[in-house]
Amino acid sequence: MTEDASSAGSTPPRGTPNDPPPAATPADASGARPQATGSAPTPPPQSAQTAVVGAPPPPGGTTTSVMDPPPPPPAVAPEKPSRPGMGLLPIAIGVGLLAAAIALSATRSRADGDLDWSNYSVGLGATAVLVLVALAATVLGRGHATDTRATGSGTRAVSANGRGREELVTWPGAIGVLGVGAMLVVGLEEMDGSEDWLAYLVGGVVVLLSVVGFVAVRRGAFVVTAILGLGIAYIQLADDVISDIGDDDDQAIIAAATIAVFVLAVTAVGWLLRTRAISGVVAGVIGLVGFNIVLIALVVVRAIGEFFGEFGMGGFDSDSGISSNSDYDNDVYIILAMAAVLTLLWALAAALDGNPGFTVLAIAMPATLVPMATFVLAVEHPTWWGVGLAGVGAVLLALVGLKQLLGRKRQH
Repeated sequence: MTEDASSAGSTPPRGTPNDPPPAATPADASGARPQATGSAPTPPPQSAQTAVVGAPPPPGGTTTSVMDPPPPPPAVAPEKPSRPGMGLLPIAIGVGLLAAAIALSATRSRADGDLDWSNYSVGLGATAVLVLVALAATVLGRGHATDTRATGSGTRAVSANGRGREELVTWPGAIGVLGVGAMLVVGLEEMDGSEDWLAYLVGGVVVLLSVVGFVAVRRGAFVVTAILGLGIAYIQLADDVISDIGDDDDQAIIAAATIAVFVLAVTAVGWLLRTRAISGVVAGVIGLVGFNIVLIALVVVRAIGEFFGEFGMGGFDSDSGISSNSDYDNDVYIILAMAAVLTLLWALAAALDGNPGFTVLAIAMPATLVPMATFVLAVEHPTWWGVGLAGVGAVLLALVGLKQLLGRKRQH
């Protein structure tokens, strides 16, 4: 009686946390239906550990794939524009040969004074081939040859056909633009009064065609040709207007200032475009060469003056109107000051844009101009110049190195 009562109602209910789990039968272990009679045991409550998303998985492999966070999607690498491939090889060689024909025609068509139509016709034909090829590639390839597609990073990849079309527009077009300018000069230079307007016409045509080419393919080659066209017109403008400013003894300063204004204007306007590096570097090369030419001219004039001064012929006037015994010290110092401004701007552009061309310009300007200036100034002790320049340069590099060292120590 006592045993029946205890078995009927005094035992605690099954499934409590304090009871040990029931032993699994061989059927349980195999996953089949349990063979024991009676009601099936109540499954234990789900552990709270598996309900937390992102928590470390519990031991025993009880974590389900539903509760685990999905793995991050793989990063899509941006696709680079395809290279033009071997298709650029015949383009480069073909354009080079046509450019040689144009140069030969431009230099030989008026070798005897009169226009040689046989040579001139070759130049016209080569120029026409280049321009027509660029136009055909622009018109026929528009819309279906570019084959652009979006990538995961938002960039667009250009197919090989599209890149080849751009090359076929860029190089024949750019050289064709210069060929048009050369043929205009050869054909019109003997007209009455051409020395007053021909440079403006040629420069304007080159700039206009370059703008059309740049709008078509947005390549830097047309930026270069546009700068050359502006330079042609600017030289004529300087000869018409700027050269009349000041005295004869100030011509070196005026020439350097004219070059500096052109470099600054082209760099500032080009900075607004995505081809800012190309326009800035090309204008900088013009400025670098121009400043050195000005100082070389002063060196030559001073050397000629000293040569004739040894024979008691000082004070002569050369064809340029520059006196051999002029004092060029102020001219040189002013030119060096303008060169220092350009050097500083190029270094700043290199820091902002990161193009190494600006860095090369900032290094080349003082490295070439200062030695030339010491010859014009007839410096007796150039050692002190070298010590001063080297000292300032070493201090600047030491400051940069010290900053790097302090930043590394702070990181550790």
